[in-house]
Amino acid sequence: MRKKIIIVVIAGVLVCLGMAIPAAQAGEKCSLKTMAGTYAFYEKGASLSNFDPYNADFPYFVGKTAPFLTVGEVTFTPYGVGDGFYWISIGALNGGPDPIPVHVAITEMNEDCTGKFTYSVNLPSFNLSATIVERFMLFDDGRGYRTVPASIENGGFPTLAWFGVGHRIGKSDEPVHSIRRSDEAVHSCGPHTAHGTYLLTAENIVLTGAHDSVADALFIREDVSKTGEYSGTLFEKLGPTSIDRLPVFGTYTVNADCSFSSTLNFYLLGTHDLVTIVIKGVFFNEGKEYYALAIDVGVPYSFAQGERIGE
Repeated sequence: MRKKIIIVVIAGVLVCLGMAIPAAQAGEKCSLKTMAGTYAFYEKGASLSNFDPYNADFPYFVGKTAPFLTVGEVTFTPYGVGDGFYWISIGALNGGPDPIPVHVAITEMNEDCTGKFTYSVNLPSFNLSATIVERFMLFDDGRGYRTVPASIENGGFPTLAWFGVGHRIGKSDEPVHSIRRSDEAVHSCGPHTAHGTYLLTAENIVLTGAHDSVADALFIREDVSKTGEYSGTLFEKLGPTSIDRLPVFGTYTVNADCSFSSTLNFYLLGTHDLVTIVIKGVFFNEGKEYYALAIDVGVPYSFAQGERIGE
């Protein structure tokens, strides 16, 4: 009888330990090391001020609105500093095709995985500089984060508001192309990264005149070869116009750090006029997904996401 009781007690202890281990893992505390790694990210929002939402016919916002977007990549060390780059658009302007460098310092890191980081921006093409503090929260053992701005000082647009999304490419402070994660093989980006069938979705603002613009939404199915060339089909709602099954083609050029440049080529409907739009972005999730934006004077705001849907 005593032997049976001991066995039952031991079994109960093992069951409790089995339940306690996952609980401890789920409640693991965060530190600077949790955020060490390289992240693909985007920040998306707008500046809106002096608006009157009331309109007798339709509740359009009639104030001063400037959409805001960045897409980029940043690598944090276990010591709370990060270096990276981004592309940006604000209102009717974008920062051009060259990535803009950024240096980030984590100024607060709490055990509940919340914190703050700060960085400075200097954009001569926008005549803009600012010091920005963002509040962030890590989740999934640092594999992702979300942010909102806490302050915009020393210049900039204080009415800007956005949310940021980060997705970790690898848990290391080494360059992305040499990363080995515990749950992944060696991560090396290159021409092969973009191989497969992708579904690109995008929201845009397209200029139709010096002071006129329309909202635009689209998706494209792209079949990308191992050398980066692709052909595809576009479906789009451009202002009042619906575009159905427009043939498109282009190329993807993927760098070792998982950033990429691509082109979107198509002929204007009913013409032989070729249009080429340059797209910049960052791959993540072993090339299965990406964030991107267009670099084109006629498309001042454009946010795109891609997802591989077939090999």
